[in-house]
Amino acid sequence: MATVGDVLRLGADHHAAGRFDEAMALYRLVLRADPPNSDAWRLLGKAAERAGHRKLALMCLQRWAALCPADAVAFADLGGLLAQEGESAKAAASYGAAVRCNPLMAQAAFQRAMLLYRMGAAVPAAAAFRMSILAAPDQAMAYINRGAALQAAGCPDQAAVCLARGCRLAPDALPGAINSALVAAAGGRHRDAERSGRRVVFLSPDAVQGYDILASTHVQQGDVQRGLALYDLALRIDPENGGLRVNRGVARLLAGELAGGWDDLFARWAVDPPLRATALLELPRWSGGNVPAGRLLVWGETGVGDEILFASLVPDLVEAGIACVVECDARLVPLLERSLPGVEVIARPGDPAASFLPPRCADVTAQVPASDLPRHLRRTAASFAFQRAYLVADSDKVRALRRRTGDAGLRIGISWRSAASTARSLPLAQLTATLAPLLEPAGGRLISLQYGVAEEERAVGGLVHELGVDPIADLDGFAALVAAVDLVVTVDNTTAHVAGGLGVPGWVLLPFVPAWFWGMEAGRTPWYPSLRLFRQSRPGDWGGVLAAVSSALAERLASQDKGPRAADGGG
Repeated sequence: MATVGDVLRLGADHHAAGRFDEAMALYRLVLRADPPNSDAWRLLGKAAERAGHRKLALMCLQRWAALCPADAVAFADLGGLLAQEGESAKAAASYGAAVRCNPLMAQAAFQRAMLLYRMGAAVPAAAAFRMSILAAPDQAMAYINRGAALQAAGCPDQAAVCLARGCRLAPDALPGAINSALVAAAGGRHRDAERSGRRVVFLSPDAVQGYDILASTHVQQGDVQRGLALYDLALRIDPENGGLRVNRGVARLLAGELAGGWDDLFARWAVDPPLRATALLELPRWSGGNVPAGRLLVWGETGVGDEILFASLVPDLVEAGIACVVECDARLVPLLERSLPGVEVIARPGDPAASFLPPRCADVTAQVPASDLPRHLRRTAASFAFQRAYLVADSDKVRALRRRTGDAGLRIGISWRSAASTARSLPLAQLTATLAPLLEPAGGRLISLQYGVAEEERAVGGLVHELGVDPIADLDGFAALVAAVDLVVTVDNTTAHVAGGLGVPGWVLLPFVPAWFWGMEAGRTPWYPSLRLFRQSRPGDWGGVLAAVSSALAERLASQDKGPRAADGGG
């Protein structure tokens, strides 16, 4: 008489020969005779997986793991099948159980780490990669991927160390070179990023990623033309690559190539359209001409500064006879309603995927993202000839705020930090040390225009904080505060856009490679005629910028002693 073992061996023979149905029938026969037989559950699960019966395979592997709670292989195999089924969280948990059963199971630890990383859990992923490395210290990809996870977790120095180790273990590993370049670039180590980018090109000369990395590093080092040449080369290799076109578009705008830049940036709608664009697909997109029937919806995207910048083109539409509805951040509605007469301004819905518009906007027959307006309206430098300040602050609030500062000789509003980038920010102490010694003898005052002020910054002497205005929540009040000063001195942040939109004289302190709308060289920007630009001559050189600001302020105060102040902020 055949034993359970005999039947299992016969089933295994069919299994090895690819006769999965016959094998599964024999495994089931064993399980009818011996339901807790873990080998039969394991083999039935494996045969079912090979035969394409995924649900059956999953049930069998789960039963196997339940019968063998100390079997690392059972949990690892179950994790693999769960991952294939898209059950990432359950798969990561199963791989975790495998590692608890056998801490030296390096592959299970690695697969768990990869799942966690793809799920966006960077810190647990980095810890899991470390477990994999402890189990098998020569795993190059564990070091490389741990470096990527550490970078995502905000630990760039540790990331660089891990990536360097991984690249030493596997110098020809393309992911190591790519991640090394990206981590170096994110940390501002552009020469290191360039070296790694060259390594990417060497390892994969027919792929565009290396050229994209190199182009970006050259742009970030101020060599925009060389970066553009590399983007052109990459696009010859892959002409349909929308991401490359978008990157080249930003570089072109930075270089002043307006028409080509806007045309390249248009590719982003195919690469990564925002949810709002998808929600509004039923409305025809404006192509730059008349809107013969109904109104045009101009909708903004996230970023208050960008919304202010692009809304400066709405008056062009009104002058062309196009009736508009502007959809924007709810905090901007009062300010834009006052500033854009004849235009209905509505708040962007809390859910950007919502396709509805208020009933009063039923006559909207076309739509355009505000960021796409320049592609039609600002294709050349000459098209900025009539660019004007357009924001209008609440005059009653402005007068009240000016009264609170008394008879100050010169009110200078300052902002020193950008939430978007540490490279755009400078220490408050440096800025006040530049301005206060000149301003105080002249009877002037420094007024904070900074949002998100830290407690230690509030303690800085000689700086007035207007506690009645929240620069984040109350943008209409903030605009009045900006309008109440005589001069704004700010880094590149929302304050700069508000000052420029209002036409308040302002000095903008820029990093070596600024955002595209400031350009690379000029002392003025056509977007905001009232603003003067002070640029770093080399990366991180705020000292040179502040020296120029000090000289300009001394000139401004000297000319003020002789007569009325210049309307444009001191040239």
